Amino acid sequence: MKIEIYPLEKILIDGIAVSLGMEQSAVEAVIGEGQLIGKRYYYYDSEMAIDYDDSKRVEFIEFLGGIDGSLRPEIYGVSVFDAHADEVTNLLAHKNNGEVVDTEQGYSYAFPDISVGIYREMRPSDVAEMIEEMKADGIATENNEDLANDMRRAMHWATIGIGVAGYYR
Repeated sequence: MKIEIYPLEKILIDGIAVSLGMEQSAVEAVIGEGQLIGKRYYYYDSEMAIDYDDSKRVEFIEFLGGIDGSLRPEIYGVSVFDAHADEVTNLLAHKNNGEVVDTEQGYSYAFPDISVGIYREMRPSDVAEMIEEMKADGIATENNEDLANDMRRAMHWATIGIGVAGYYR
């Protein structure tokens, strides 16, 4: 499945558009009904979520699968979950051409001018800190699959979302 993200505009799923501001009924006509949990609708095995505003129009679209998911969204020609987190961050900062919101010290960034947000649960420095603590406690860290998996996830974004203009302001 080819997924392309066009900030402030739409996503394309195998060429089928889901646009920001699109009516929920129109979304359901092209990709089917989502599973409602809370106020969000989930699609594609819960790897994509859509938030609708009070008028039942698309306000926010988020991809949630990260490096371990099956969906591989691209933005500006780069695979968000496959590319290194720094590459994606730098690309979005360049395209944003304005203030980048980093209130969570590298766990998430918001790019208000293009209405894009990215998130991850841990940073590479967090994993490095865990390794040092384990070594200090006499715990072996070599060939530790959990640590390797944590580092792999920390080097990539877990989610990306796009919202209507002003969503991140």
